[in-house]
Amino acid sequence: MSSDLQMKRFWLTYGLLALVLLPSCVTPRRTHYLQNPGMGIASYPEVYTSADYRIQRDDELNIRVVTLDEESKKIFNNNRNGNYDNVQQTSQRGLYTYTVYEDGTIDFPYLGKVEVEGKTLREAKNEIEEHLHEYIKDCSVDVRLLNAYFNLLTESKMGRYQITKEKLTIFEALALGGDLGQYSDRKKVKIIRRLDDGTTEVREFDLRSKDILTSEYYYIQPNDIIYVHAFNGQFFRINSFLTALGVTSTTISFGLLIYKIVQLCLPKK
Repeated sequence: MSSDLQMKRFWLTYGLLALVLLPSCVTPRRTHYLQNPGMGIASYPEVYTSADYRIQRDDELNIRVVTLDEESKKIFNNNRNGNYDNVQQTSQRGLYTYTVYEDGTIDFPYLGKVEVEGKTLREAKNEIEEHLHEYIKDCSVDVRLLNAYFNLLTESKMGRYQITKEKLTIFEALALGGDLGQYSDRKKVKIIRRLDDGTTEVREFDLRSKDILTSEYYYIQPNDIIYVHAFNGQFFRINSFLTALGVTSTTISFGLLIYKIVQLCLPKK
């Protein structure tokens, strides 16, 4: 085999190796947020108005009755006289947790069953207050969702985090989890969400797009599962172009060294 042919094969081999390594670079285009749509970044032109969370079956509600009437306060906040199976005392300021039954109701002291499924927390508050006004003229009700958590599953971490505000954005949720790893595929972020009718759906979106700010994916809801897998085919994990260039150069240099050693060992004609 001629020397020229051997050199051509050598450069062809390591040229192909470089082509394999370079696409593995983790570039800013693949990891930065709030990029303009286009050139592989999804567009979400439809403006979405976030809706308040609606109570679902098996939700747990913390309910506190506020009144100046000490006797009424004891009755509705301490629940010493009634026997309510779906009421559990919690350590949070003496509140009680009411689990929403399969029929969408809670069993509230002296009021009996109150329909709360499908209502927002504010609507549930107004519903309970309206019933309580038959017993207490001057009172208000505080209703909070106890199971206000979301789950984060990525290629490098997983965890369950509490929703600390009424409307939590996807970026705030990721910040609570320490952001995504550099090898997380932000182009294909999935949210697994339970719907009002009890079914579950999976939504996929491009987290890099600036359009996310006005899309249906911007706000998360209680019990959401955010799932982000790693880039496909990440056998070589190279986090910058310079790293890829360095790896390729080192590989070629090593190949040249082996080639020269082989040439020296071959008998001369």
